[in-house]
Amino acid sequence: MIDAKHPYRVEFLNAAFDNVDFTQVRRVVTQHVRSREPGYMVSLNTDIDIRLERDPSFKRAHEDATLVLMDSQPLFDLARKWGIPAREKIAGSDLIGPACGWAAEEGWSIFILGGKPGVPERAAENLAAEHRGLKVSGVLSPDFGFERDPDKLEEVMSVVRDASPDLLFVCLGAPKSEVLVHEHLLEWGASFSFCVGAAVDFAAGNVERAPRWMSDHGLEWFYRFTREPKRLFKRYFVDSWALLGIIRKYGKGDVR
Repeated sequence: MIDAKHPYRVEFLNAAFDNVDFTQVRRVVTQHVRSREPGYMVSLNTDIDIRLERDPSFKRAHEDATLVLMDSQPLFDLARKWGIPAREKIAGSDLIGPACGWAAEEGWSIFILGGKPGVPERAAENLAAEHRGLKVSGVLSPDFGFERDPDKLEEVMSVVRDASPDLLFVCLGAPKSEVLVHEHLLEWGASFSFCVGAAVDFAAGNVERAPRWMSDHGLEWFYRFTREPKRLFKRYFVDSWALLGIIRKYGKGDVR
């Protein structure tokens, strides 16, 4: 049965994703900007899938998202192997540029929330240089842990709300971005929010993306690990084993 609220959504493992391409994403975003009805986008990758199994609030944020985009070549390939005709892998870092292109064409404004001091400013400058006419209504690098202090949280939301952006890029990492957007969706004052993690660092030029051939062959994780081995060792070589258990639990038996 097709869900009228999520017409593109298909169940997969312990989660779901919206089987869409860039054109369909733009169509959904445009509908929300024109109606001013708040919506938001999240991603599904291997690390997120593991977190969903353990974190109920994160899972609720995923389930209620307007769009859940497939952001994992291994999961994309697995879905196709199991008969789901997945259309396109869309990483958050690949989406911020096109979304800003749409904004420049349509006259929409954007706001970038997240990143270390100076990073969202550089990201906005680069994106505005790439997309002529892009309206940047604001950027903000919030204090670490602001979400645990009600007063600081309200200050951050007030800054965004006063800017009243059409598109809000939330780059605070998972699950913080997703849970915050979900719990306060009506308070941000944005038409559509993108939970896009490290996209702000890529847009600012702080972090280099993996070569396209590595991303297409599911090796972007290895490229990132070689650059941040201490931070990413546990994620890729310890926590990732949990994915095998998830596949066995929710999958179709063939995990080769």
